[in-house]
Amino acid sequence: MKTVALVAGLLVLAPGAALSEGPSLEPTLADALKKFTDAFNSYDAKKVAAFWAEDGTLISPVGEVGKGRDGVAKVYQHDLDMIVKGTTSSFQPEMARKLKGGLVLLDLIHEMQNFHMPDGTTGTMKLHVVILAQGKGGSWHWLDARPYAFLKPPPPPAAK
Repeated sequence: MKTVALVAGLLVLAPGAALSEGPSLEPTLADALKKFTDAFNSYDAKKVAAFWAEDGTLISPVGEVGKGRDGVAKVYQHDLDMIVKGTTSSFQPEMARKLKGGLVLLDLIHEMQNFHMPDGTTGTMKLHVVILAQGKGGSWHWLDARPYAFLKPPPPPAAK
């Protein structure tokens, strides 16, 4: 369970953004998401953290908090060391809500190929990531990112 949560945290940073489906993104935001994905797949914590605003935050699925670019880099590196290394990530936008002040709330599917599952197998892990992005002067930075995984629903109650 901790591994799944940690992986979800890394999804925010995952590379390989697929933008062919989902909402239409402003071209500069779509480009920023693609570059973020490339950085995420390069396994370089400093490159990944450069996408955050100087005072941005990342909270991983296991609750590790990164404040500022140095804090984000530390959280990403921790996830990289534990679960991201060797995977290939893509981010698929599911929703993009424009807000005032050049803000966009993104809801992304983070898919990680070649993920090492808790049972020892390798496969595809899908997580969700919510990012609050801010555009200024044609460039974008992540203010806040929250990767997470959905819990499996409990089985239906037995018939009596």
